[in-house]
Parts: sequence; C-alpha cells; structure tokens
Amino acid sequence: MSNLDRAIREALSKEDAEFLARFDGQSTPVAEVLDTFRGQWAWMNAFAAFISFALFGAFVYFVWQMLSAVDVREVVLWSVGAIIAMLGVAMLKMYFWMEINKNVVLREVKRLELQVARLASRDAA
Repeated sequence: MSNLDRAIREALSKEDAEFLARFDGQSTPVAEVLDTFRGQWAWMNAFAAFISFALFGAFVYFVWQMLSAVDVREVVLWSVGAIIAMLGVAMLKMYFWMEINKNVVLREVKRLELQVARLASRDAA
C-alpha cells in the first residue's frame, strides 16, 4: 500500500473503511475471464470465444494437412491457412485481454464514484 493509499484510508471514517475493504480483494484470472461472459456484451464475447476455438481447430487441421502434403505448393497453401488461423486466434486473445482490462478499470472507476458519493453525502449532512 502506498503512502497515498494510507492517507486516504486514514481520512475515511471507520464505517467507510470497513465498507471499502470488502472490495479490496484481488480477483483471480479465471474470475476475470468469466466476468467477460456477463453483462450486456456477453453474447458477443461467447461468440468470439466460439470463433476462437473454431479457428484453433482449423489451425490443427491445417497443420495436419500440411504435414501430410506431398507437393510443395500444397505445403505452402496449408501453412498459409495455419498462419491465418493463428493470427485470428491471436487477435481474439487480444480482444479478450482488452475486455478484461476494461472490466478492471470500470470496477475501479465505480469504486471511486462510490467513495466520492459517500464523502459528498457525509459532507452534506
């Protein structure tokens, strides 16, 4: 915990500090991934996951065909297909990492909004 975090915690009342302590737990990477399948864009993320698995299956098929090909032209064509499939998987992985990052940042912004709202209501009283 940094000095700034410590100063903020000391400025809060005991009740506020206990309330905010409930949100301090770091979630696991598995929980972060599963959180992408909740909310308004859950169907889009599920579709992207399905496409990612399908592209990986296509990659395995292309590699299998490439290894069993006899002609050099076929080997090149199957390897181009394998490269394109893995590029698709890589792009979808980056999409999921951006979704996870968005969810983490959004959660922190909501925590800040909550702190500001609680401090504003305490100052108004």
